[in-house]
Amino acid sequence: MLVRVDGIGDALACLPLAVGLRDAGHAISALLTTRNAGVFAQRTFEAVHVVERIPWPKHGYTPATWRTALGDSRAAGYDIALVASEEPAAYAFARQAGIARRVGFHNGLQKPLKSWLVRRQLTRAIYRPAAQAEAPRHEVEVMYDLGRDLVGESEPTRDAKRLRELILESDVRSSHIPAVQVTGKWLSPQRSEGAVRSWFAALGKAGQWAGFCSEAERGLGERLGAAAGLQMQYFASVKEWKEAIAAAPYLITPDTGAAHVAGMLATPTTDLFEAAGYTVQAARWSPWCGSKALRAFPTDAIGIENFATILLEDWRRA
Repeated sequence: MLVRVDGIGDALACLPLAVGLRDAGHAISALLTTRNAGVFAQRTFEAVHVVERIPWPKHGYTPATWRTALGDSRAAGYDIALVASEEPAAYAFARQAGIARRVGFHNGLQKPLKSWLVRRQLTRAIYRPAAQAEAPRHEVEVMYDLGRDLVGESEPTRDAKRLRELILESDVRSSHIPAVQVTGKWLSPQRSEGAVRSWFAALGKAGQWAGFCSEAERGLGERLGAAAGLQMQYFASVKEWKEAIAAAPYLITPDTGAAHVAGMLATPTTDLFEAAGYTVQAARWSPWCGSKALRAFPTDAIGIENFATILLEDWRRA
């Protein structure tokens, strides 16, 4: 059982591992959340146990979903748990489910108390630095360590066809309209809503652009995308959203779940990161497959003014 009780991007970082396990003949299931379970095709796992996260800033998961997932996992009788999470509760779940072999990460002396707690829950603990190195490994490569001795490939696959089959339920008809993921991550104290709207408007003047937005952020989408002339599409389900990303010829997005979906589907992408920590975050979380342009958000007035030109150049080169 793969345990990943985090967000969409976190879950997709485990997809090459899931491909390798399946192709090596293992039957795999997963413990996921209501946030990330829909990003995988139904064929990916034998069974999916789902827990619901308690809204931030509280920690943990709703008792009812936890009890149900734990009972079902015990009944399934799993042999191995691969705990691909930073959440201490994920480690406790694997042990409480009675799974004999439990593999996960610890942070050594960088987080001594947390490391002590999680190592008590595991039968094999892999060291993972808590502090980011100057040249960190990609998150996909780190997650692959959990099952490296269970698969027949020494490195995680970058074959988008193999990955795509575990995201999409069926073939998707291609679109000719490039897209922008509209999300609150475009905004920050350094980037006003007006500046972002002007970038979107500049894209729209250069041709047709679609705006992808969740129903939960419809208000933001209407202010940013619709006002800038984007053809807005609002998604209530992860299924429709990931299919739209698969169909798009190009996607511009801040570093969100959309970038990671595009990276597994090989949709050409411009992926935007905050300037602070750009080198580390881009190395760790850049789209896994396909052509990509990695950019830091501008921090000065001149850069902000010319940013739309940079985005359009990425699209034209692609």
